[in-house]
Amino acid sequence: MYKGSIILNSVGLTVSFFCFLHCVLVILSVMGILNSGLMMIDFFEDPYNHAVLIFSGITLATLSMIKFNFKGKTSLIFIMGIAFLIASFFMNGIYQEIFVAFGAISVLSMHAYKIAKSY
Repeated sequence: MYKGSIILNSVGLTVSFFCFLHCVLVILSVMGILNSGLMMIDFFEDPYNHAVLIFSGITLATLSMIKFNFKGKTSLIFIMGIAFLIASFFMNGIYQEIFVAFGAISVLSMHAYKIAKSY
């Protein structure tokens, strides 16, 4: 794997991790386990910031899959993650956060798999 690909997958992994972490924090906040005044929750409650995070995750995952080889685990995980992320725009409330969390963990695992495979 090229150095640029490792960097791209590392950045994608980071964005996906923050996306997943944010969604878990929101879900725990809605359940009443955490205080909803956390800075990370407040920052991404703005719909613009939320959309930027999701679209950057989709963009980085797509750039990482530039060679669309639809064989193997990576492509299935990519398609599943992107489907969850796109479907999240048609959901409201906690359901949106659950779909984004599933999409983020899928894309996160795709990046982690590609990085681990490169070593």
